[in-house]
Amino acid sequence: MFLGAVKPNFILLKKDFPIFRMTKSQKIVSSSVEETVSIAKKFAAGLKAGNVLALEGDLGSGKTTFVKGIASGLGLNDSDAVKSPTFVLMHIYPTRIPLYHFDLYRLEGNADLAAVGLEDFIYDPKAITCVEWAEKAGNFFPSSTYRIALKILGSDKRQIEIKKASLE
Repeated sequence: MFLGAVKPNFILLKKDFPIFRMTKSQKIVSSSVEETVSIAKKFAAGLKAGNVLALEGDLGSGKTTFVKGIASGLGLNDSDAVKSPTFVLMHIYPTRIPLYHFDLYRLEGNADLAAVGLEDFIYDPKAITCVEWAEKAGNFFPSSTYRIALKILGSDKRQIEIKKASLE
């Protein structure tokens, strides 16, 4: 379901999920955890090595759930293996394109970002990087980063807004 006044200009892939050439953003409403995973899995079909996804949203908004769908869409057999790396800061998943999964929740500023080597990973041209709590990194990301904002609309209902800062 698309919300708002901006209609995306999109390309339909298998199962009619839009992987878009956006002018601004696209908003999708998910009614369940399973639907959020499915949306992310289909979105992953259009990703390529070098892509960066900056995920933002409150606790419980579905950031890790979205990453589960990305990992599944990239070929991870057991998406239940995807856990929030809050305490370890990063996980690497063996998908068809390596998937780096960061959680910045516990970090405090640019010194911490540099200490974990985030920059080395987000500029890796051979991997896809997902970063939860990306708002803590400010403008640290490449201009081509997908910004994914998740918002709680109800107990299981989420709004997923996907923005691309610059068009490829």
